[in-house]
Amino acid sequence: MPNDLIDTSRLTLPIHDLIERSPTPHSITNRRLDLSKKKHRKPSAPLQTVFVGVAVRERPDLDDRGAEYAIAVSDGSGIVQSEHSFRPKGETGIDALEYMFDLADKYTSQRGHKISIVAVARTLDGLDPSMTFYADKERRDTNVHFLTRVWLHLDAIPFLSSREAAEGKFSLDGQATAAIDEALATLVPMSTSTVKIMLSPLRQVLVDADFRVRLYGLALLRQVTSPALWSAFTSLGDALAAQKTNISFFSATPRGGGVALMRHSLMRVWHMTGLDVRWFVPDGDPAVFNITKRKFHNVLQGVAEPDILLHEDDKKLFEAWTAHNFKRYWAGEDSPLRRLDIAVIDDPQLTAMIPIIRRESPRTKIVYRSHIQIRSDLIDNGVQQQKTTWDYLWGFIKQADLFVAHPVEAFVPKVVTDTLPVVYMPPSTDPLDGLNKPLRREHMNGYRHTFDSAAHSSDGRHIDWKRGYIIQVARFDPSKASYRIFREELAKSNSTGPAPQLIMTGHSSVDDPDGTMVLHQLQEQISDEKFAKIRDDIYGIRAPPSDRLLNAMLRGADVVCQVSTREGYEIKVTEAIHKRKWVIASNAGGIPLQIRQGRDGEIVEPSDPEGIARALIKFYSSDKLKASRNEMTANDVDHVRGGRDGEAGDGPSERDLTTGNASMWHLIFAKLVGISGHTELPDETKAILDRLEISRDGKLACDLSSIQNQRVWEVLVKGFDEQKKR
Repeated sequence: MPNDLIDTSRLTLPIHDLIERSPTPHSITNRRLDLSKKKHRKPSAPLQTVFVGVAVRERPDLDDRGAEYAIAVSDGSGIVQSEHSFRPKGETGIDALEYMFDLADKYTSQRGHKISIVAVARTLDGLDPSMTFYADKERRDTNVHFLTRVWLHLDAIPFLSSREAAEGKFSLDGQATAAIDEALATLVPMSTSTVKIMLSPLRQVLVDADFRVRLYGLALLRQVTSPALWSAFTSLGDALAAQKTNISFFSATPRGGGVALMRHSLMRVWHMTGLDVRWFVPDGDPAVFNITKRKFHNVLQGVAEPDILLHEDDKKLFEAWTAHNFKRYWAGEDSPLRRLDIAVIDDPQLTAMIPIIRRESPRTKIVYRSHIQIRSDLIDNGVQQQKTTWDYLWGFIKQADLFVAHPVEAFVPKVVTDTLPVVYMPPSTDPLDGLNKPLRREHMNGYRHTFDSAAHSSDGRHIDWKRGYIIQVARFDPSKASYRIFREELAKSNSTGPAPQLIMTGHSSVDDPDGTMVLHQLQEQISDEKFAKIRDDIYGIRAPPSDRLLNAMLRGADVVCQVSTREGYEIKVTEAIHKRKWVIASNAGGIPLQIRQGRDGEIVEPSDPEGIARALIKFYSSDKLKASRNEMTANDVDHVRGGRDGEAGDGPSERDLTTGNASMWHLIFAKLVGISGHTELPDETKAILDRLEISRDGKLACDLSSIQNQRVWEVLVKGFDEQKKR
């Protein structure tokens, strides 16, 4: 882990002091960025990507000047422009940062550039979080706000360089240059994504480039959270942190899927608070992922071909792979299983770790977290395909202490509820990450250009943005002809406006070998003669690896469709509602729990293309279309939105956002291990622990009776401070 409390006073000063007592207008030490507007540049021209390094230091040794600053602009291969100067007397390092922010903003608009990364040299204090659950205890001199503005306003990744990068440089200019060089070496080629994967030797996921990417601070997170939820989040979390509870998550992959996205967000938040939570992933293998996807996941979901069966050779390979990962990464003196209080196993891919953890660390409480829609009806009725897979996995899962499922009882086989404590909890999305943060219009246009380039590279076509589009952002499920029926009905209605296009896009998961195959099936289907008249209006594209690109595509859509017939709890629905987009979705899985019928969208029956087409016609005939096409709806970088804290209001429930999800985990963790009587707690924390029936004397660890067979969110809400409810 990086040292989050670096004392910059111990940092060696630059070897050369770039200061002239009487600099001339053309002085090399008093350079300025070129802010002149580019001549002959067309407004439609794509933005050129640049990377910026900044360094600031206080200058108490100079009576006539304020803070010194340096800014360097790189095109990825070298520095193309730079500025070095001093702020007026009396201005501090914070003032210099604000000046450089305004300078960078103006530079991008004047020169037609898009800043991808702002790398900040650690030459100034206050750039790190305070490692506390209480936002009001963050250091008063914090400069985290500057990093947040970089993320929200400039749409650039804020990167904190290491102390080593700044050490021993010739000048402050050199420190700014070193910062961007380190950022490029760390983040590129994933500089367009906030999820750059770094792993420790133990396969621990080092989120956000080992937390050197700082998207936001606790103050902003509190701002988008209701007071009652924030109180529960901080009280429960602080109690766990105070007794040094150690928690680890184990999941299949660090990128690409919904589980990975959630883990990134949770680790980001927990790191800011100081709670000891870590996340580990195995060394993946295509042969094993072929088994876990097609013979575990697809079979349990009831979507596998009838002849797909789990064989003994599959089991041996799966168990050998698990044992290999344990022995190579998670055994020995530095094993993450040592001193581990709670282990969370995500989905079937790592179920064989459960008996290993039980053997290696008997005191560890084990949670199995299921994220998929399990066809419990087929399992309970003894259908061979599902029962064979389930019985095998159940041999591992039944050794856990708790089973956590999506909030749909039909997702849990009867043997589970008869044997283990079960609770229900939805997945979540981060309102402040790349998938959900607001985007300025010029950045929206830039992502459109990127997406259009991907479409053109795929089949030579360009998207007509003026026509509008329907978007389906999910796995590439083959179309059930809903769009074709919609277009036929639209033609019959004598509509005068241009028909909207259909865009189907999404990322693929590392452990999903079917993604490419399903995309090919889609392309083959629309080559059928039935689609001849509308074929050129249908786009099926695997999105480039950028969360913000998917964000922009959702924000720019007329309407969002989620028409899968088998879904656990589709978080893309929550993300669309967060952007105030009308959602047409199937009455499948947990989706109906996310959408308030007639308020957030319309729910149609699964496998009913005519019903989906009718819902689309209804939407395009209503005044909802005009509001949806306003790209700035719920898209203000100065007023970031969270969720609603009840049935009233707009947006998704707080239950489905990161703070709500983290708080539910806090409740589960506290129930599993209890709170030690030796831990000193504020009265507010004691009160919420008592309302939630959580032991404060350490004697009732693993007492799950008050949450068993319940939705965790509903239990949590009962513990809210009534005075803090809105």
